[in-house]
Amino acid sequence: MLRGAPQGSVLGTYLFSLYAHPLLNLLNSFAGVTTDMYADDLSIIVKGRSREDAIPTANMVLKKLHAWSQENGLAINPSKCEAAWFTVSTHTESDYDREGKWPLELAGCEIPVMTMGASRTTKLLGMDLDPRLTLNVAATKQCAATSQRISQLRCIAHKEAGPSPHDLRTFVIGYGASKLRYGSELIWAVATDSAKNEMQKTYATLARIVSGVPSTVDPESALLEANMPPLHVLCLRARLSIFENTRACQMDWMRRPPPEPPPRAGFRISPLSRDELYAFVDAYTKDYGITQSSPREERFFRSSIPPWSAASAHRVTIGVELSIDPSITDEEELIREKRRVSEEALALHSHLS
Repeated sequence: MLRGAPQGSVLGTYLFSLYAHPLLNLLNSFAGVTTDMYADDLSIIVKGRSREDAIPTANMVLKKLHAWSQENGLAINPSKCEAAWFTVSTHTESDYDREGKWPLELAGCEIPVMTMGASRTTKLLGMDLDPRLTLNVAATKQCAATSQRISQLRCIAHKEAGPSPHDLRTFVIGYGASKLRYGSELIWAVATDSAKNEMQKTYATLARIVSGVPSTVDPESALLEANMPPLHVLCLRARLSIFENTRACQMDWMRRPPPEPPPRAGFRISPLSRDELYAFVDAYTKDYGITQSSPREERFFRSSIPPWSAASAHRVTIGVELSIDPSITDEEELIREKRRVSEEALALHSHLS
């Protein structure tokens, strides 16, 4: 094999980074051009006073990119290339190219350029970029995508036949919250209050699935029951991690993370931190004479047999046809028979059996 590496391997990613490093040095050598890569996603930023200044520079860079790719055996797919034109003012005349004077081309294919007011947005690493760089569109779409996963998580959140609270919490964080929190370190820094509130509501719904509390329970209590940290704490911690990693790379342009702007009027940071909640609970229980040895009520969630447990895998039945008495013709009696057969099948996986 002369070239190529298995996709998904650690060595393949490292070899590709070494192989593509000269390309970054080549493209960053041009004045007013900044290039960066994440895996095989290449981002090129060209600065200019107008389209008339920026587009020729961008076309020159794309020609160099196409020539380098041909010389080094790397194919570029022009159909996946996207471009966006960002301006300071919303009334910049150069936002629009109605006559097609400055087309952006790569390998003979024209790349559409998103401008202010365009119906189609440009994506960067899966996040939608709006011309004002508020990332509200990205936050809304991630909430919608998380809602689909919430519906799936609710299907397995069964008190008796479902997973234990710890396993369910792992599923919610790994499958639901990870989707919501993708890019949240950037979204939380620039998004508007309405987008942040929407993300917090979605995150609170995930916490209610873990704790099993109804939808009427406030987000603070749901997060406390689910033992999940607040969303804004996770976002700020992720932002801090980015700046710490940048500082570890010894980037001259970054000395310390910028201060977090104070919340605007009318915006409520919810909920409290875990330490504050624990301190409140400790003080409350002490005032009312509740100690560690005091009798506790029965747990809301009882221990159950996780269907995905390797030790109990032989007890799992998926897609099994249950035998029903064919002689039953009455509709109500048939419903009762189906319920009886289903309960007997579920009893094999219930902790009560």
